[in-house]
Amino acid sequence: MQTQYLKKYLSLILLTIALALSSQGQANPLTIDNFTHSQTVFDRGDSTGASTNTMTNLTGTDLANASRTFIAEATVDSFANKEEIVSGESLLKISNAAGSAGTASILWSFDPINLNTHGNAILLKVLAIDLNVNVEMVANDTSSSGVKIFGATTDFLVNFNDFTDPAAFANLHRFRLNFTGPEAWDGQFQLLATTTPVPIPAAFSLMGSALLGFIAASRRKMTL
Repeated sequence: MQTQYLKKYLSLILLTIALALSSQGQANPLTIDNFTHSQTVFDRGDSTGASTNTMTNLTGTDLANASRTFIAEATVDSFANKEEIVSGESLLKISNAAGSAGTASILWSFDPINLNTHGNAILLKVLAIDLNVNVEMVANDTSSSGVKIFGATTDFLVNFNDFTDPAAFANLHRFRLNFTGPEAWDGQFQLLATTTPVPIPAAFSLMGSALLGFIAASRRKMTL
């Protein structure tokens, strides 16, 4: 009889965890950019201001009527201090020559969309980074994530609630990444998309509650 109770409550535990995980996967992720669309811009710091390049009719995105602008600015006037941004073959590459601690920005413009229906966080896949680099995400030109530090290969997540105005994601039409770093920093990135992080601790909490329920039920059974 106790074996039947064990099977019953183990099934309950599995169902509880499955429901917790599945509830986090209801939103359909949206690809902001998978960086398959080729584009290049570079700046040598030999003129005032940044070098820019805009690509209209962007592909490799789920956004409607999207365009993408690369903005690069090297720090000094020298041929050896080039700042370069390149995309293509599912990669975004940002590089600085030996003497440049330049800035790089990527700006997307697109038809307004409610990103809340596609998740609650922004995912940026970092494939390679050789130094600590400061990164800021900006929604609709005003809502900032604050400066984050990239220093390792990782799936980097920023929650909508981390932005100064999370409401911007209900009617998003512009999104920007700003990169700044030390001299000669380089990075490679693979995907920018929405996601819904799974709260693993919460799932384990539910599992623990189910286990406690099983123990309590077993004790009651033994006392009867």
